[in-house]
Amino acid sequence: MFMSGAWANAVSFPAERGDIQDTNGQLGCIQTDDWTRPLALTTLSKMTRRTFTNTGLAAMAAPACGLSREQQPARSVPGYQIADINGGRLTTGYGGMATSQAPVDNDTLFQVASCAKTVTALAVMTLVRDGRIDLDLPVNRYLERWQLAGPRGETATAADLMSHTAGTTVHGFAGYGPDEDIPDLMDILSGRAPANSAAVRTRQRLFRRFRYSGGGTTVLQALIEDVTGIGFANYTLFEVLEPIGAGRATFAITPDAAFAHGSFEDGQPVPGGFMRHPESAAAGLWATAIDLVKVLGAITCSLRDECNAILPSGLARRMVTPVSGQSALGVFVGEDASIFHDGRNFGFDSTMAADLRTGRIKAAVTNRNGAVGRMSEALIAD
Repeated sequence: MFMSGAWANAVSFPAERGDIQDTNGQLGCIQTDDWTRPLALTTLSKMTRRTFTNTGLAAMAAPACGLSREQQPARSVPGYQIADINGGRLTTGYGGMATSQAPVDNDTLFQVASCAKTVTALAVMTLVRDGRIDLDLPVNRYLERWQLAGPRGETATAADLMSHTAGTTVHGFAGYGPDEDIPDLMDILSGRAPANSAAVRTRQRLFRRFRYSGGGTTVLQALIEDVTGIGFANYTLFEVLEPIGAGRATFAITPDAAFAHGSFEDGQPVPGGFMRHPESAAAGLWATAIDLVKVLGAITCSLRDECNAILPSGLARRMVTPVSGQSALGVFVGEDASIFHDGRNFGFDSTMAADLRTGRIKAAVTNRNGAVGRMSEALIAD
C-alpha cells in the first residue's frame, strides 16, 4: 500500500472558461459545500476501458487523511492527480511526489502521452472551422515540406489520420533521453537521423480498418504548421488550450512550470526524469488532470452548442462519430455513449473519459507506469 499524502479539494466550475475558484479544501480529504470525507475511489461501470481497485490511487490518499504536510511520509511515492466534473462542479485530488524533493499539487504538470492526440484533433478541427482545410481532402494537398508516401498516401485525409484509418506506420514513440540529440519534425517523419523511429508512410489497409498510429498524428503536426505558418506548440496554445482555460498545459519539450519526473513500474526513475518528445502532437503534451477534463469538456460543450464552445456542434458530432470500431476523430467512443483516451510514455500514465449523456468527465494522471492501468478508472467516489 502506498503511504502518501493526498491534497484534495472541490472547486466550482464556472460558466467562464479558465476561472476556477477554490473552496476550503482540507489536507487529505475531499470537501464540498455539503460534505467532507476521506478520499475513496469506487469503480465506474463502463465509462472507460479499465477497472480500478481500492489498492491504487485510493490507497495513496486515504491513509493520510487529516495529516498535515509535515506529517506526511518523507520517502518518495508515486504522484498523481485526479479530476471529476459532475453536475457542474469540478472536484480534484492529488498526492504523492512529483520529484524526490517536491510533492504533487494541483498545478504540477505531467506528461499525458497519447491524450495529446485529442488536443491535436481539436486543433485540426479549428482549421476546419475556419475554412482553412477540408477534413475529407488528401492531406498532401496541404503539406508543403514533406509528402505522405505509400499505397494510400495520396488519398489519406485528416479524418483518416485522426481516426487511425489511414494505414500509417509507427505505432508510438520512445522519446529521447537527456544526452540524445533531438530530431526536428522533418527528420521524424522521414525516419532520418537523429530520429530513433522509422519513416512514416502508409501501408495498404482494406476497408479503412483501424491501425493505431502515432506516426499519423505526427503528420497532423506538420499539417497544422504548414497551413498556419505557426509552430505547433504556439498554435495549439492560442487556438485550443487558452480558449478552454488550460493555458498552463504545454507542448514545450521541457516546461517552464513545475513538472513531475517519471518512474517505471518497478519504481526506478526515468533517466533525466522524463523522455523528450518532439513528436508533440502524438505524445508531447504536459498537462494536469484538470486540463484533461477541460479538453473533453471542450468537446461536450461544443456538442451542446454552448456560447463558449470552440467548435460548431456539427464538427463536434463529427469528432465523436466512430469511423472504425471505437475509433473516432482524436477520441474513442464506448458503447455506453462515452468518449475516452488513455496515454502512456516512459514514466507516465494518463486517462480521461466523458459520459456524453450526463456530461460527467473524469481524468487521472500519474508519474509511475502501471499506476493507472492496473489500479483504477474510477476517480472520485460518487
